[in-house]
Amino acid sequence: MNKSGIVLACCAIVAGAAAAQGQGPNQGAAQPPQTLVSEVQRQYVTVTNNAFAAAEQFPEDKYTWQPTPDVRTWAQLVAHMTDDANGNCWMIAGLAAAPGPVERGTPAPNAKSKADLVAGYRTAIDVCKKAFDNVTTANMTEPGGGRGNASKLGQLISIMAHTNEHYGNMVTYMRLQNLVPPSSAGRGAPMGAPRGGGAPAPGRQ
Repeated sequence: MNKSGIVLACCAIVAGAAAAQGQGPNQGAAQPPQTLVSEVQRQYVTVTNNAFAAAEQFPEDKYTWQPTPDVRTWAQLVAHMTDDANGNCWMIAGLAAAPGPVERGTPAPNAKSKADLVAGYRTAIDVCKKAFDNVTTANMTEPGGGRGNASKLGQLISIMAHTNEHYGNMVTYMRLQNLVPPSSAGRGAPMGAPRGGGAPAPGRQ
């Protein structure tokens, strides 16, 4: 048998073994997203689920805590994320007016309860969910009404990126409080999780 015959025979054996195990050549391969909008939406849902879970998980008596005087308190961070979600999504969602500010509103975030801040963030997330529902491949390049005349899809990318950015802040705050962030929970014994009061490993979500 020549070399070509040997190669073909080997390939046939491998393919047959895969078929016998119910593993077709494309099974398990990454599939392309249905649309650009659904791809951005999937990423937004993932990071927002983590961010919202973090807001719920963080202890109420630590909501006014800040790692240093030069950064936001946890309450201000949640309020900031709420404002940005509302700011990016309200027009695309079809709201008649922008929701009022939370971070610079009255009362100030540090004077609000955890329940009020979490509820406000939940409402802002719902606004963004409605915005995603209103964006399609047919209208995604239309102006979104935001800063810089960004497209509707550009606005949604902006809120997805901004949420990722500040979820990273949340992870740092939580690690400094010896809390396991939601993105690390459920991994058995997450690397960096505190054991016996030990400090978490840095840089782990």
